[in-house]
Amino acid sequence: MLSRRTPTRLALALFACCCTHAAGLLVAPAARAASPARAAEPRMMAKKVAKIIKLAIDAGKANPAPPIGPALGAAGVNIMMFCKEYNARTQDKMGTIVPVEISVYDDKSFTFIMKTPPCSALIKKAASVPKGSGTPNAARDAKIAGSITMAQVEEIAKVKLPDLNTNKLQSAMNTVMGTCANMGIEVKD
Repeated sequence: MLSRRTPTRLALALFACCCTHAAGLLVAPAARAASPARAAEPRMMAKKVAKIIKLAIDAGKANPAPPIGPALGAAGVNIMMFCKEYNARTQDKMGTIVPVEISVYDDKSFTFIMKTPPCSALIKKAASVPKGSGTPNAARDAKIAGSITMAQVEEIAKVKLPDLNTNKLQSAMNTVMGTCANMGIEVKD
């Protein structure tokens, strides 16, 4: 008489057989030890971030004076090493403000990520004004500080897009136009 194996039990038996074969359980122990694929690689532990410091610094002009020196000194970071590296990486962007996010690790080493310039700085540069209006469009006695075109708004939005929480150009343009309104900068077609 044939044994009564259901399809499920048969599938489980086949699965167990395949798994032991794939895992190398049916291979001789000496062959398993000699296999280079089985050698465990040493794993490096990720460094633990102790502090994150955010600064807005003029490109190519980082120095140990405040606000950079006290912020980094309190975290135990080598201030001169940061200044030299930051100045070298921002040499081509002279004249703009480049925000930086510095990750300080437990062993006092650091890495930093450069962000795009602030939207207000890009708008002031495009409108050729030294500063925005003291009374923006929302106030009764609103003053217009300057104006920019939609093409300039689109250029600024393209620059700011990596740092914004959107990936749509139109949404980024709306963000830039909102900043323009708060600064008293008129957007013309």
